[in-house]
Amino acid sequence: MLFLAFGMPAAPEWIFIGILALVLLGPKKLPELARGIGKALGELQKAKEDFHREISGVPPLPKIESPRGLQPTASESTAPVQTGVTPSTTVPSQEITDKKSS
Repeated sequence: MLFLAFGMPAAPEWIFIGILALVLLGPKKLPELARGIGKALGELQKAKEDFHREISGVPPLPKIESPRGLQPTASESTAPVQTGVTPSTTVPSQEITDKKSS
């Protein structure tokens, strides 16, 4: 609890911690350590969500993956497609009746 009394480290303290870790662990071990910490945090997050679902009684959401090799649909696209053609919402009824009578 003594650590919380002083607050979180600011930028200079984080820089000092980073340099100290680099000196102690070396440049080859530091990325491996960061990767391991990242995986551990991901597992912790997953366990927290599972615990929350268990307590609240909400069933887990299904994991939806898009099929490989297919193009994204227009709703999944990030940029709108502009064709220069504006869609018509009304259909002239006279043309329809002329085609039927022919």
